[in-house]
Amino acid sequence: MRKAVKGDFSLGFNTTELPAAKAGAKAWLEGTEALRRRFNAAGGDIGKLESWAVPQHHSQLRVSKAGRDAWVRETLPLLDRAKYFNEDGSAMSDAQLVDFLGQAWTTIATGGVNKMTPGQVTGTGARANRGSESRQIHFAGPDEYLAYQAKFGERDLYSVMVGHVGGIAKDIAMVETLGPNPNHAYRLMRDTMLQAESMADPKKSGKFEEQAVSLDNLYNYVAGRTQPIASERMAQAFDTLRNWLIASRLGSAFVTSFSDEATLHLTARLNNLPELQLVANQLSTLNPANRGELRMARRAGLALDTMLGELNRFGNEHLGNTASSRVANTVMRLSGLNAITDARRRAFGVTMMDTIGALTREVDSVKALDSTDWRILKSKGITEQDWQVWRMAKTEDWDGRNTTMLTPEAIARVPDAKIAAAFPDANPTQIREEAITKLLGTVMEEVDMAVIQPGARERAMMGAGLQRGTLKGELTRSFFLFKSFPIAMIMRHWERAIGAMPTTAGKAGYIAALMASTTVLGMASMQVNELLNGRDPKNMNPFDGKSGVKNWGAALLKGGSLGIYGDFLFSESTQHGGGPLAAVQGPVFSLFEDAIGLTQGNLVQMAQGKDTNFGAELVRFVKSNTPGANLWYAKAALDHLVFHQLQEMMSPGYLGRIQSRARREFGQEWWWTPGEVIPDRAPNFAAGVGQ
Repeated sequence: MRKAVKGDFSLGFNTTELPAAKAGAKAWLEGTEALRRRFNAAGGDIGKLESWAVPQHHSQLRVSKAGRDAWVRETLPLLDRAKYFNEDGSAMSDAQLVDFLGQAWTTIATGGVNKMTPGQVTGTGARANRGSESRQIHFAGPDEYLAYQAKFGERDLYSVMVGHVGGIAKDIAMVETLGPNPNHAYRLMRDTMLQAESMADPKKSGKFEEQAVSLDNLYNYVAGRTQPIASERMAQAFDTLRNWLIASRLGSAFVTSFSDEATLHLTARLNNLPELQLVANQLSTLNPANRGELRMARRAGLALDTMLGELNRFGNEHLGNTASSRVANTVMRLSGLNAITDARRRAFGVTMMDTIGALTREVDSVKALDSTDWRILKSKGITEQDWQVWRMAKTEDWDGRNTTMLTPEAIARVPDAKIAAAFPDANPTQIREEAITKLLGTVMEEVDMAVIQPGARERAMMGAGLQRGTLKGELTRSFFLFKSFPIAMIMRHWERAIGAMPTTAGKAGYIAALMASTTVLGMASMQVNELLNGRDPKNMNPFDGKSGVKNWGAALLKGGSLGIYGDFLFSESTQHGGGPLAAVQGPVFSLFEDAIGLTQGNLVQMAQGKDTNFGAELVRFVKSNTPGANLWYAKAALDHLVFHQLQEMMSPGYLGRIQSRARREFGQEWWWTPGEVIPDRAPNFAAGVGQ
């Protein structure tokens, strides 16, 4: 290790020993510089700092807790004194720097409230000017920067870098779409439409106002205009609780994700993608030895979600890289859910890019695309200019199967001269960037349909307008934990069925295909879970009494309407007596119900002279809230070797009562008797057809 000089790409590492670090740092700086230039090209104003390497991050809580004097005292030695001088060119004195840092501390500690003028109506200012404010805290080098981040930041370096890219990308999108002051542009359009609708039908003015408020929440979320966290401790506490529940309750989510195959192939058919090629691509992505495909997919922007390791699919946008989020992500990786989800998304994205590339070789213009076969593609706002730039790109051959890949890099390689010859009055760089953006936007929007991920609309609906760190805000987010997937299913596929299908028959066919396929796969995942829990399959014969119909209803909810949430609603804890009200309210409320039942419920049973089963229920409570204990491939062994033994030891006869209840209320037998180390017999698959 050596201390790098200012502006060194290595950020403190000897680049002669770590050439990959030097290459990575160079790519980072080139990428962020490209983002800065694109933002400025759209009308922004971010100056270039020659010594800039990585963005800064300040934890408002840590800075404020340190106190003004202590923060100034610890920050002052870390600064690059050569960056601080007076108007006459003389170096700033220690006293001047202490005064400057004191003002900086006030701004950071108060979240900028100190700059507010009481009584004055203010906005956020032109977004195009965001980033032009003086970035005044200059560290002497990477060691000083990292020392500051360790003490007064709350995110690791990777999270800070990813957050910077996400933030400036959002700013670019806002400015390019709505102009240099998108907030004012949005407000103008919003008020104009509200006024027009209310004047046209005054009786519905209240409804229009309500819709406008919902639209405000969505815009604020997309624009990043979130409220400051009221209580960091409360937000972190609830965030930790939700991450803990993800880690302890979703170990079998891999099995529940079978229904993703339904939406994957339904979306492929609607986009006229070759399904055999899609299947082959999915098998290829699942091959752990195929690292080349993964590198190419990441280069094409198709494998970033899993790499970032976010938990947004379950409705929990965590605060930074916390210990609880790492535990949750680890369990998801161990369960195989991240791998299979990434494989499906990459396979769909690769297949669609290859299909679009082939189309650009065959079809001369957007207008020539068949309106039936390619109606979804034509609905993406692709212009004739975009299409012609796509046609100019030389497609890539990835593996002999995907031979016409139209990737962002392929478009980026189109020469300026070629674009200028076709569009002499336009800026080639801008045209090229628009074509790349349209390609990625088109593909990723369909990827999110194929393997459902909640987007801005879904997250805005689930409490984006509520302040973090308040009881109301955190309880609302807790209520929606695990519900983002089913909400996205409704808001994406059901809306597509109703809005995108041109005929009544088309709408009915889409809904029927969606319901049938997800229900069948929901039944498959439900039966696999039964086998993993040591029980014989459930009766699937709809003509054999009530149980068959009931089980298909459960499969409909698990695979089609409730998605991942069904993994909890029909989990083992519900069969063992969890209340349906708490199940609907979500796992956070269910946790509290279980805790109350374990304490108050057992006291009531004791007072009534009933058996409490406290010991066995305590073991079940601990197991259901232990991260990784519910991993689908390990839970049977853990149950029979550990947890069943503890339950029977602490509450003799408890396992027998559980078996009796399963026979009486669910009509099921056990192929692996609870408490037995070795299975008694093979599963009775005939039970699945009512025999």
